Amino acid sequence: MSQEMTRLREEDQFLRFLRSRGLRVTGERLALCRQIFAQHGHIDAEQVLSAVRAAGHAISRATVYRNLDLLVAAGLVHKVRLGGNRAVFEHVHAGQKHDHLACRGCGRMVEFVSPGIAAMLVEICRAHGFAPAGNQLQILGECLACAGREAGPHDVVPAGEVAHA
Repeated sequence: MSQEMTRLREEDQFLRFLRSRGLRVTGERLALCRQIFAQHGHIDAEQVLSAVRAAGHAISRATVYRNLDLLVAAGLVHKVRLGGNRAVFEHVHAGQKHDHLACRGCGRMVEFVSPGIAAMLVEICRAHGFAPAGNQLQILGECLACAGREAGPHDVVPAGEVAHA
């Protein structure tokens, strides 16, 4: 499926979600939705606000926060908490399951995939007779730079890459 078809399908899913809850479909909501779906990384609410405004839409900060929460509830966006009130959002891409390491100091995000963790989750659910609908794992802490430790040659995954554990 082309990226345009995927974007249209996801946009339609969001519109159906809004209508099912009796919410209006507005230009601001559509603009915000399109900005999020155009992202290929983690973005915070202030960055979304700036991007939507730069695209020529008058939108309030409160509208951005409310609609990000709606996109999360619709299953189209993940919210990754960095501790306190800090959070970033990412567009959910079908078939691209990963987990996160989140630095509380600088906000750096590392995406990783671990077949061992995936297998452990399957076993835990089986042992407890549980049918999972999904999961999110994020590990909060400090990156090596914020912790003040020098990184060894194999300690760091380049930004934007997914580590496989």
